[in-house]
Amino acid sequence: MVKVRIRGIYSTALTKLLLDAGFEIVQPSLVIAERFGMAPSEEEPDVVISDREDKHGIMMVGPEEAVGEVLSVLRKALPDAVFRRMPFEAWGIYRGRVVDHHRGLVDIGCSLARLAEGEEVGPDAGELLVQVIRVEAGRPVVSAFPSLRGRFITLRPLEPGVEVSKRVRDEAERARLQELGLELAPEGMGVRLRSAAAGAAPEEVKAELEALRARWERLKARFEGGEGPELLEPGKKVFDVEFPLWSKEKLDELRRAVCPTLEGHHALKACGGEVASAVEMAERLLFQGMAREQVSSLFREVLRREMPGEGSRLVVLHVKLDGTVLRLGQARVLRCSEDLSKLLLARTIKGRGFYDGLGTRREPGDLAVSRTGLGSMRVVTSYLRPGGPYKGTYVNFNTPVEVCPGYVRYVDLEIDLCVWPDGSYKVLDEEELARAVEEGIISAELAEKVREEVDKTIREVEEGRIGPPGPELTRLLSLEG
Repeated sequence: MVKVRIRGIYSTALTKLLLDAGFEIVQPSLVIAERFGMAPSEEEPDVVISDREDKHGIMMVGPEEAVGEVLSVLRKALPDAVFRRMPFEAWGIYRGRVVDHHRGLVDIGCSLARLAEGEEVGPDAGELLVQVIRVEAGRPVVSAFPSLRGRFITLRPLEPGVEVSKRVRDEAERARLQELGLELAPEGMGVRLRSAAAGAAPEEVKAELEALRARWERLKARFEGGEGPELLEPGKKVFDVEFPLWSKEKLDELRRAVCPTLEGHHALKACGGEVASAVEMAERLLFQGMAREQVSSLFREVLRREMPGEGSRLVVLHVKLDGTVLRLGQARVLRCSEDLSKLLLARTIKGRGFYDGLGTRREPGDLAVSRTGLGSMRVVTSYLRPGGPYKGTYVNFNTPVEVCPGYVRYVDLEIDLCVWPDGSYKVLDEEELARAVEEGIISAELAEKVREEVDKTIREVEEGRIGPPGPELTRLLSLEG
């Protein structure tokens, strides 16, 4: 049975999903243990799940087979989720090459990593022995103070000292392990006694420490005997799983089966700030017995105050399938329905060049006018010159659009549609969508939904409903005359 530890805003929903699928949840938080009636469990997890920094998904770390079993459940339950396998390994130890000592950038072969905060390298530093210790914004953070972990003990070859895991709560046992660590720690090295060492015989701990020291010597020899960035000591596989809007709604359902949950819970929690705090407060009131109608009325008032409306400024976050986030500039909300399902956005183009796909010249001062909305699988953007010609329309197909107080966000699904001023049109990059399915990044079900959206959009183009701006939009943009 695969053991999983879960932390973050999706913990209740994912715990429900994985328990129903036969997984064992270990080291549950106090809240999760209470909600699911779990006994405390200090067993080591096979797979660790935690929030991404932006809260729009999770990071998953563990051995290949165990992670694969969890991914299989997520793929079946969340058809619009986006799965990205990271090229680096968590806790993997690499020979890295310093490429920028000022910014602490280290090439580890499969990725460009950043040194952990507080660690520095001199201007003459060339190659470093580094370990991936965490992931930030999809990129590895490494430390030049690697450690080797066993069942009972973690060896810290470059950090002297003895430490006992905080999970060992019995004071007598903590004292025993501290004394054992002081006795066994090699000169100039540090050790951390793990919770599994509680009750273990000294001979077992000592044998493991010797094995770790031998591992360290072999690792040093490999580092000194080679050159160029490469993985020297395997770690654990890392997956980035993005939860677009439909996934968040499915996770809302799972959470609602366990505890009071507002509509849009996970999408709003991912927004952060006042909106996320308001979600927590409203659900606390529901738990305490306040009438749902009363709570909903108070909550809607907060949303009306915090969420965008006409005249608001929104950043457009265009997320690529590989996780790269492109900021397409700040747009002004020209029109906005109460439920946010219809948004009309305008932004001014600053750079020069050509519009992708259209091949039309891009000039500073052009207007990009976009129609989309909460839950929409497309962003329809028309480009025009103020007081001048219409340059064409580019339709981006994507995961359902999400709207937060300061931004709109979606994942680009590669396939696009271009419409030229003469009414001709062309579908672009269909093969990229198919490749994403083949590589397991998105589901076949999501790809089919996108193709249906493309067909619908083509019909609208042929009927003249997508193309040059009409009189109403022209007046709105003050372009008449």
